[in-house]
Amino acid sequence: MGSSSETGGAWSVMEDVSLCESWLHISHCPVTGNEMKFCHMWKKIHQDFCERVIGSTRTDQALSSRWKILNKELAKWRDALAKAMDNHRSRENLTSETIQAQMFFGATG
Repeated sequence: MGSSSETGGAWSVMEDVSLCESWLHISHCPVTGNEMKFCHMWKKIHQDFCERVIGSTRTDQALSSRWKILNKELAKWRDALAKAMDNHRSRENLTSETIQAQMFFGATG
């Protein structure tokens, strides 16, 4: 029996991080980033992802679908962190803001 990524199963944290890095690398390219067509962009992201995750059998469609899920969670985290930063008190530091953001993030679950 193959690993879960070979059978299209659960995504590992490493794959999620690699997908985010690939998306960022391709979509924010200063030369072609905002000029690419959607399908071409995901083919490039897929190529970059496969260079990062050697032996991956994930398709560009699988990456696009997973990105939709990750993007929603990342948006929730960004909102929770912004809320925590808006709630900043004079004696708090980044660690306190991060803990508060985690509480806000958990509350939106």
